[in-house]
Parts: sequence; structure tokens; C-alpha cells
Amino acid sequence: MRTRLITQIKRTIDRVTLISIATIIGAVLIVVTTPQITAQIKTVAKYPATACPSNLSDATAVATLTNSKALVREIPAKSAKLSSAKVANYALGTNPLLIDGNANSSLAVIKNSSGALATGICTISTGDQWFVGGSGTVLSRGSIVIVNSGLSAATVDLLPFTSKAALAAVTQVVKPNSQLKVPIDSLAPGEDSIVIHAITRSGRASTYLFDDRHKGLHQLGVDFVSPVSSPTTHLVIPAISNVGIGKSAPTQSLRVLIPGAIDASIKANIYSTDGSFAPIEIDGKNIKHGQVFDLPFKPVVNAKNYSLVIDSDQPLVAAVLTVAGSDFTWATGAPQLINAGFNLGGLTPSVEFVGANISVQMSWLDINGRTGSQSLTASDFATWTPKNGIARINFKSNGKSYGAIIFGNGFARASIPMTSGASLENSALPATDARVISRG
Repeated sequence: MRTRLITQIKRTIDRVTLISIATIIGAVLIVVTTPQITAQIKTVAKYPATACPSNLSDATAVATLTNSKALVREIPAKSAKLSSAKVANYALGTNPLLIDGNANSSLAVIKNSSGALATGICTISTGDQWFVGGSGTVLSRGSIVIVNSGLSAATVDLLPFTSKAALAAVTQVVKPNSQLKVPIDSLAPGEDSIVIHAITRSGRASTYLFDDRHKGLHQLGVDFVSPVSSPTTHLVIPAISNVGIGKSAPTQSLRVLIPGAIDASIKANIYSTDGSFAPIEIDGKNIKHGQVFDLPFKPVVNAKNYSLVIDSDQPLVAAVLTVAGSDFTWATGAPQLINAGFNLGGLTPSVEFVGANISVQMSWLDINGRTGSQSLTASDFATWTPKNGIARINFKSNGKSYGAIIFGNGFARASIPMTSGASLENSALPATDARVISRG
């Protein structure tokens, strides 16, 4: 009896073992034959929508679009739906403009009644920006402009630095689907030498610094101050205008800030078609930390444009202010060029490159509908100007160089660094596959 019981138990165990083995084999087969989860995910790459500020001056302003079929909507709008712009150069009024994402960055181009020119890249904020430029004196009507193109409130901290010290942060909350203008003289009253660090804490904000100066009824010029993303020990300003009025040279100065806790020693070199040299007013200077300095200098170059490269033993931010006649322009730092594209709206640019190994492929569409391309190779400095106005232009760098674009006619000048208004974003979308559906 006992032997029979033991035999039954062994048979039961063997049966359970076989069932377990069969179950494991079946599970393995299901895993092998069933499409993997990763195979059910599609990756979609797209440029995010960007925003242009409203007309911030007293004259004309346009947003340069890829073509007349570009999708846009003004901010605010009753509907979030985008519609065809119907024009390539969209007139900006009292409202900012949201532009559907595309590979080429759009520009906000402002020209006031005295002929002064300002150009800024329409963008979506990276969240951390340094604006080296502007003024808080009685001559200033400039402002920090925050465009919130999202459906929730945006919070932006503004941290001003002056020639004396860093000031307390000012927090701005921007309503959804709206624009807020913060006068610079309210952030740093009476201060001429300022730098503003803008940090987006929440929301979909695009932040700009628009420098607008007047003396009574006389206009002294306008310009956007292009932001840089972070302080660096190797700063390259690729394009600085050197055009004056008649025989008078322009007035120029370097604005510099060491935001850290240690003083810095800087080295500087100027590059142009005339060669390279170290500007004595800047090279070898020791700069105190935490204070903004304006260093006047006179470059001994005959070229219309030149580049400035600064090396420092401490991270810094800097920009060059050029004043000529009734206009001025801020030339700011640029990141190393890889790929960049711009909608120029028919403007005729002067393109400047600086670097030890300049190798850039350019392709464009001009205002007459003709396409063109050109390879540019050089060492230290290179410049190029098209024969006709440019609608769209793209740059691809195969070497190590930095670039910027200068626009202008007569005394009016404006520039932008070769940096994209928005980076390509990847998103994962699920793909439907009936084979993964199981029925009970």
C-alpha cells in the first residue's frame, strides 16, 4: 500500500514537471514569435513651433517665413489652429506670431522711421539665456519681451548684473497665449552697463531683449540683443560691423561680465581680411568678477567687418556694441557651426566665418527664384556676399568654424549669430499591430 502511494506521488511529480517544461517552452515561443515592443514604436523627428515678438518699434516689422504657405497664428488667438500665412514676409503688428516648426529659422526684422535696423531670430527659449546688451538710462526705451505661446502660465526669472553688482532676481509670470514687455530701466534703473540672465522656470516662453534708444524726439537706433546659452572660456564673436559714416569711424566697445566668484584674465585677437592682431585695449586685461565692464577699443582694420575671439581663464559672457550715425548694433557670441538655415526675406547679407579650419557648404534660393550653392574654405577668416537678395539659405560646416550674418544699408546695421531658433526634437509614437492583441 505504501509502495503504491509512493509510485502515484512520483507519477504526479513527473506530470507536473512535464507540464512546467511545456509551459516554459510555450512562453519562449510566444516571446520569440511575438513582435517586440520596440518594433511597435515609431520615432518622429520634428522642429517645434517658434514665436516672433510683436512690432516693438514705431515703424515696420516683418517675420520672414519659408514661403507663403507657412502655417502661422497670431498670439493671442481664439483658436489654436494654424493657417496659411499667404505671404512670405508677414507684417507684424501689436501681436506676436507663432510659426509652425521648420528647418530654417525665421527672423523678426524691424526698421524704424529713421532707417535704423534690428534683426532677431524667432525662437523657442532654451530655458537659460544670457543677454549682454541694453541700457537702463533715461535714453532707453528697451525691454525684455517674453512671448508665452503655451496654454499654461510661464514663469521667467530675470537676474540683472550692473557695473556695480548683481541685483536681486525679478520673477515674471506671463499669462497663457500672451506677451509681456518688461522695461529694462525697471530692472536696472539708471544703469548703462547691464547684462540680464533669463531663466525659464516653467511654460513655453520665448524671451528677447530689444534695445531701443531715444534722446528726446531724436532716435538713436534699435537692435535685438541675441542671447548666448552659457558663459564660456572661449568666446567667438564672428561678425562685427566696422562701417562708419563718411570718413568717421564707428564707436565700438566690448561689454564683458565674469559671473563667477573669481576674477579673470583675458586674451583677445581680431581677425579680418586685413589679417589678425591683438587689440591693446582688450588683450591682457584683468576683469573683476560680478561686475559689468564696457571697454572702448579702436580696431586698426580697413575691412567692413571683422571677428573677435576672446580666451579667458574664467567663464565669461561678452558682446560688442557698434555705434554709427543714428543706429547701433550688438554683435554677440556664436556656437561652433554645424548646420544652420535661415529665412532671410529678401535681405542681402554679408556672411562672416572665423576659425582655424573653415570649410562650409552654402546653398540658397534668391528673391528671383534662382537656386545657388558654393563651397567656402579658408583659414582664420572668410567673408561672402551674394549678388542678389536671399529668400532662404543653408549652411553645413565640415570643419571647425563659427559664423554670423550682418545685414545693412548705409549706416544701418544688424547681425545674427549662426544658431538655430529651434533644435530638431524626437518623439515616440505607438504603432498599431493586430498581432499583439490576445483574446480570452
